Amino acid sequence: MAKTPVSIDITAAEKSVWVRWLPNALPAAGYITLRNSSDSSFELSKIKSPDYQKITIYQTVADAESSKMVKLDKIDIPAKGEFAFVPGRYHLMFEKPTHLITPGDNARVIFFLSNGTVFKVKMPVRTSPELY
Repeated sequence: MAKTPVSIDITAAEKSVWVRWLPNALPAAGYITLRNSSDSSFELSKIKSPDYQKITIYQTVADAESSKMVKLDKIDIPAKGEFAFVPGRYHLMFEKPTHLITPGDNARVIFFLSNGTVFKVKMPVRTSPELY
């Protein structure tokens, strides 16, 4: 099976790629927009990092009175489309850092797609999306 290319929008000016730093090794949210340039959709269900013991996918679900985070096993990246992990909607939860992580570092993240494609991204760690 040939691997279909998936491109990633990692333009800093768009502020689409970052991990929110929190003190005391608290779980941190990560954000990225994944663009799929192929004619096929793909599932993203596995994410790893040498910098964190666990990365999971969450969706924020809100009603008139409250909001909650719902863990997802996978997300779909549509053909000729994109999937955005953005504050208030979807995020990656980075848990249990393997070493001291501070603002200015880059979290190394490995994404595994359903078609066998594996790609790596360096996600800047910062305290705010405006700091890039």
